[in-house]
This record gives sequence, structure tokens and C-alpha cells, in this order.
Amino acid sequence: AARPSELGCSECVPLSLSTDRANLSDYQCLIREQIDLFAATQADIDSSAQGRNRPIVLHQVGIRCRHCATLPSSRRSRGSVYYPAKLSGLYQAAQNMTLNHFTTSCQTMSQPLREEILRLKKRKSYVLGGGKGYWARGGQIRKIVEIEDRLFFRDHIPEGLKIKPRRAKMAS
Repeated sequence: AARPSELGCSECVPLSLSTDRANLSDYQCLIREQIDLFAATQADIDSSAQGRNRPIVLHQVGIRCRHCATLPSSRRSRGSVYYPAKLSGLYQAAQNMTLNHFTTSCQTMSQPLREEILRLKKRKSYVLGGGKGYWARGGQIRKIVEIEDRLFFRDHIPEGLKIKPRRAKMAS
């Protein structure tokens, strides 16, 4: 895995994993390769979209278009950043980013790459085991945890927030 400093940001990692090709369709693999997981900075908080149900907090994990990541937020087009509340929301956030950003409004993605995404999307191939659960497990592999309906990198949990231990489910 690439180190965050190699990616041009202090706290970001690729969403894609080395196991993707064995578990996901070519379409999903290509989408994941266009997305970084990142920890929100004060600049991200100051520029986050108005009208959110919950404000973004420092170090909250979001996903963003890796092509737009270096642009000032005012120059990024619609749908380039999402903040899922749960690991299980990574899949849907990425699908929203594809629909609302990659295939329509991303100004920094090459046209051949956009066309390849659209071509693979039309192919509708599926791989067993590559659903939302795989995407959520991928977040766990990247050391992301859920706390109070927000995601954080395990090593950067804000003070005052604690990981609640999961209760074991009772066998019926």
C-alpha cells in the first residue's frame, strides 16, 4: 500500500486494495482506483457543503476523487467528496461519486478514462462476494472505524470519542 506522504496528502490512502481484482468487477475496480480515503482537515471543514445533516469534524474520513484532490474546494465540481456515516456506506458513496462526478462533471479526469468507466458500467458484470460487505471490510483493512455515525482512521480519533466495543450476538 502507498504511504499517505507518497500520495500528495498528509492523511489519505487509496480506496483500492490488492485483492480487488479477485473480488470485484472490472468496473468496480476501476472506480475504486479513482478514489482516495482521506481525513478531513480544517480547510475541508471550512469549505464543506452547506446544508449537511451533520457538520464535518476534524479527522473525519471521507472519500474524494483523486483527480480533483489537489484543486481548491471552490474549483472542484459537484460530487467530488463524500463523507459516509458508516463503513457500509462506502459502496453507496462511491456509486454516487461515479454517477454525480466521474461520468458527468469531473474536469480533471481524462476523457478516455471517463469513456472506459462508462463502457465498463454498461457491461454489467458481477463478481460473487464483491458487494457492500467487501467495500466495508476494505475500510476496516484501511484501519477505519465507525464512531457516532462518522468514520475515522483508528490512529486519528478525536479526543472525547471512543470506539464502542461491539456486543456479541446471541445465538438463537
